[in-house]
Amino acid sequence: MLKCREISQLASDFTEKSLTWHQSLGYSMHLLMCGHCRLFVRQLRTTVAYARALPEPSALSDSEVAAVVAKATASS
Repeated sequence: MLKCREISQLASDFTEKSLTWHQSLGYSMHLLMCGHCRLFVRQLRTTVAYARALPEPSALSDSEVAAVVAKATASS
């Protein structure tokens, strides 16, 4: 039986379905019995879903970067 610490360490692999069949079975069995770990995995899945839904950040142009750096160094 997996321990809660192992559940947290393997959570990303579990949500990405990259565990072996045996590991996934043990993981699922632990989740059936542990409400805290179920909540943890649910929150992880929600966070990943929100992060994937975010738009791609746009890259700043060289002039925009220079302006930000100039403003930051002028404040110091």
